[in-house]
Amino acid sequence: MRLAFLLLTYAYAQEVIELPGEWSLFAVDGLYHIYGWDATQRAFYKLWAPRYDSLTRIGGAPGPEGFLSVASIAPIGNQQVYVLDAEGQKIMLLGTNLQPLQRLTYAQLPSEVAEGFPVLLTASSGTELYLLLRETQEILKVDAFGRVLLRFGGKVYGTGFLAGAAFLHAEGDKVFVVDTIRRAIIEYDSWGNYLQSVPFPPEMKKGWASEKGRVFWRNNLIRWEGMQLMTYTCPVQVRAVWIQGRRLYWLGERQIGWFPLP
Repeated sequence: MRLAFLLLTYAYAQEVIELPGEWSLFAVDGLYHIYGWDATQRAFYKLWAPRYDSLTRIGGAPGPEGFLSVASIAPIGNQQVYVLDAEGQKIMLLGTNLQPLQRLTYAQLPSEVAEGFPVLLTASSGTELYLLLRETQEILKVDAFGRVLLRFGGKVYGTGFLAGAAFLHAEGDKVFVVDTIRRAIIEYDSWGNYLQSVPFPPEMKKGWASEKGRVFWRNNLIRWEGMQLMTYTCPVQVRAVWIQGRRLYWLGERQIGWFPLP
């Protein structure tokens, strides 16, 4: 049987970590540190690799370090992370210990960006950011100061149009968008050229993608589509996933864990 069509199933997790709260969103950086957002506490966390026995937290109360509603987390090199607070209308760049390094409010953005209301963010390997606008579903590529470099996607983009983007991820020279209305993962290059759309499998509800492959899930069942096809069964219902290295991370109500990728 060809390797690409080999289907295996794992019913256990490689590692499971108990969380200090109910995270709704998370991300993992290149050193395997885990960042998470607790909407109930309005707190942002960093779990330190490799043992995950050290925790840093900011927020939890109004103030310059506080958040109202984090919608995107985008780690970049040197243990820095961008955080998009859509309700608070700001983008924060945080440092190694989650100290604020840069604060960009929507009021500081060009009017065409601010009026479109950014609701999703991802960061390239350089200094550029990609922002998805709520009203038009367009993606704007901006520099660290918010100046627009490029725009693509949107409701009238042809075959690469977007209708209900729920997740945005840039990696290498590609940008991946999960569209839950189209039930597809739409892929562009870093210049905004449409590459392809991959539909969700009929039995799956959500998706995620990177250069390494695509992930789809429903309840506690995860399907990995990379060099091999894999299915994983989690001990809890899955809220979100992330791929880093050879690990497929999953987020549950008060747990986070990962499976090894083939």
